Amino acid sequence: MICYIDIEHEQALDSAEKRAVRQAHRVYIKSRMEEISRDVCLVQGYRQVAQQWLRESRAKALIISGNTTEWTEYDEADLAKMCRIIRDTEIPLLGFCGGLQLIAMAHGASIGPIRCLEEGEEDPDEKYVPGYFKEWGFTPLQILKPDPLFDGMAKSPRFLAAHYWEVKQIPTGFELLASSPFCRIQAIKQTGKTVYGTQFHPEAYTEGRNSDRRGWLINWVYPAGYAEEETDGRRLLVNFFRIAGILK
Repeated sequence: MICYIDIEHEQALDSAEKRAVRQAHRVYIKSRMEEISRDVCLVQGYRQVAQQWLRESRAKALIISGNTTEWTEYDEADLAKMCRIIRDTEIPLLGFCGGLQLIAMAHGASIGPIRCLEEGEEDPDEKYVPGYFKEWGFTPLQILKPDPLFDGMAKSPRFLAAHYWEVKQIPTGFELLASSPFCRIQAIKQTGKTVYGTQFHPEAYTEGRNSDRRGWLINWVYPAGYAEEETDGRRLLVNFFRIAGILK
C-alpha cells in the first residue's frame, strides 16, 4: 500500500466547488499512483495521518502532495507532527512542491518566495499571489548528480512547475540532485535514506491524450489545454517506486 498525504489546508476548500475540485484531484492522483505502482494507494489528509497508524498500515511508500495555502495559515502543531513523521520515517518518501518545502522545514532549512516581479515582467497568473515571480509550466532541469530517480531520461528532463516559493538552502544531510534556471533547489535526496523531494510536480505529466485535461494542476497552469506529450514525470514516479522496492 502507498500512502498519499494531501497537505492542502482547509482554507483552500472553503466552498462546495473547491471541495469538489480537490476531491476529483484526489481521485485522479490515486488512479495515477495505482496505475504506475501496481499497488493500492490510500489518500489521507495531513491532519488524519499519525506515526502509529503509518507503522501499523505497513505502507510501502509515502507521497506528500503540494499545496496552495500559505504556510502561515497552518496550525503549528499540525506542521510539527508532519515534520516528526518526515524526520523519523523509515518508509521511502517522496514530496512534491510543498512536500519538498515541508521536508526542508523538517530538517531546519528556510523557505520563502523566489523574488518579487520586476517592473514590466509578465505574471503568468495574476489571480494567484500577484506581484511575485512564479516558475510556471513545463520546465527543463539540469541534472547535477546522477541518481536512479532520473534513470532513462534525457539530459534535460521536463517537469511541470507551479510555485512561487522555494527552498533557500540544502537541508543538512541532503544532497542537491537538480536545478533549473530560476530555482536552484529542484530535487534533493537524503543521504542514507530513501527520502526525496522535488520542487516540480512529477504527478502532472501528459501523454498527449484528451484525458490529461482532467488533471486539475495542468488545467490551472494551462487553462487553454496542453496537447503535447510530457512523460518525464511518469518516468520519475516509476523510478521512485523501483527504488522503494515496489516495482521490480
